[in-house]
Amino acid sequence: MRILKRLISKIRKRFGLYDLRYEGARWVRKNIGEEYVNEFLEKYDNLSRGIPIGGIYETAVFLDMIETIREQI
Repeated sequence: MRILKRLISKIRKRFGLYDLRYEGARWVRKNIGEEYVNEFLEKYDNLSRGIPIGGIYETAVFLDMIETIREQI
């Protein structure tokens, strides 16, 4: 059963059928720290709604982090 679950997960990730919000929160928890997960989720939600998350530099850094997460999935 566990092997089947991993196989399905790999297939979903290969075809881009994953929740980037959830995967991003997991990535932040693992690589940056638990204390930054809520900040990531808030910025991700605001950006998805079209609300500015800061200046151009902060937005560019955040989008670069999103691209890094996508590449590492």
